[in-house]
Amino acid sequence: MPYIGMRHVVVAKVSAHTPGAEPTYSAGMVMGKAISGNLTINRNNNPLYADDGISEDDNGITSMELELGLDDLLEDVQDYIGLLEKKTTGTGSAAVDTYYDTDAAAYEVGVGYVRVRRKNGATKYQALWIYNTLFSITSESAQTKGETIEWQTPTATGRCKGLDVDGSGKMKFRKRQLFDNAADAESYLNALAGIT
Repeated sequence: MPYIGMRHVVVAKVSAHTPGAEPTYSAGMVMGKAISGNLTINRNNNPLYADDGISEDDNGITSMELELGLDDLLEDVQDYIGLLEKKTTGTGSAAVDTYYDTDAAAYEVGVGYVRVRRKNGATKYQALWIYNTLFSITSESAQTKGETIEWQTPTATGRCKGLDVDGSGKMKFRKRQLFDNAADAESYLNALAGIT
């Protein structure tokens, strides 16, 4: 399927999950404006050889990794997903310090975004929701401004884990729905994330 765009990246903390039911989320937010999204699907690759050939094989999904390119990753968003801790140290605009705590664990969050699909001249909007992701800080960089500007934008990287969301005992990583217009796709994600 040909895709021509990406938009509306949202995130929400997992507020509750009972195996066999979909998680619930609360007080979600927009992470930033979307630049790119790369979802890497990791699978088992462990054939059983017998009689000089492959007798059995398992290529089930073991994990997924999500890499999001965003226009900005504000400190409020980083604090919300557990990448840093903000502490007020005084008054005024310079009164908040931020810390990266080596012992702090990121929060389990649901993440969603919209992919724009074009097929046979018709545009559709695919809302993609990943049930459970733990983001981590991987690197930061800075570069001086030269004769031309090289935009320096952040990347949020997270490991996704599967959950039993339907009582089948099978781990599900994501779900998605196709919509005729962008507003419906965004509303669907906002409802999942608890964004009002």
